[in-house]
Amino acid sequence: MNEAVDAGPYVNRQDDYALGFTAREYQRMVVQSRVWEPSTRLALDRVGLTAGARALDVGCGPGEAMRLIAERVAATGSVIGMDLDADLGAVTLEALRRSGPDVYRFVAGDISQMQSVSGGPFDLVFARLLLFHMHQPAQILQRLWEWVKPGGVLLVMDYDTTGIRSLPQHPAIERSLRLITDAFRRAGRDIEIGSRMPCLFDEAGVGTPDGCDVTSVILPAAPSTSMLRELLSSLRPLVLRSRLADVHALENLDRELQLASTTPAFLRWPDMVSTWKHKPA
Repeated sequence: MNEAVDAGPYVNRQDDYALGFTAREYQRMVVQSRVWEPSTRLALDRVGLTAGARALDVGCGPGEAMRLIAERVAATGSVIGMDLDADLGAVTLEALRRSGPDVYRFVAGDISQMQSVSGGPFDLVFARLLLFHMHQPAQILQRLWEWVKPGGVLLVMDYDTTGIRSLPQHPAIERSLRLITDAFRRAGRDIEIGSRMPCLFDEAGVGTPDGCDVTSVILPAAPSTSMLRELLSSLRPLVLRSRLADVHALENLDRELQLASTTPAFLRWPDMVSTWKHKPA
């Protein structure tokens, strides 16, 4: 989270982002990132990222993955974060620079509009939970691949939410999951995109991936219901606009989720699918 560096045209497409741009949503993204930190570390190890590499994190959000990438490229490398939220980028840059060597830059921009990024091509182009929010993911993949240098690697991590469920089944949690799924579908999101990523790599001209791993977590009710409540808060404008629920129903569901946090239930989170491809040298 650091000072913004402008490296291209910035087109504000914030109205198209289903989860909104609020301090509460930023904090939710940080918590979510910490859950997926082990999976992200594993994926970065699989692609062989080394010291001195130049890396680009597209859709970097609060910069949690940038921190993990920086651990691997070390002080001789560089990590550029790109996000359409310039305000979040400035905060992200500041926080990251306090945490270790200053290898960071930030670019405010919309991946669907930018043709290039200063400092490229890159040894690693990374995108986590980006394509889930894109209406034309194959075209975005093609652009990401163009930014990979010969000998470099493209690494994409994204969700397949079809397996998420409560164990044992809890009514309030299950209603929340259905509502969240309906909201994302109403917004045109592909909830299976993680599992479809190898097909998208082929469709985008990237080719058959070198590897594709699937990870998930099963967490107790308390952290899981907290995440569901925050997610529903971020989705609230979309839910109301789409008439999937009214204010009264959302308030009741929030109270039920708060009560569910003390139950012995568990939640199986979405699958996180990591897909990668090295570009021939």
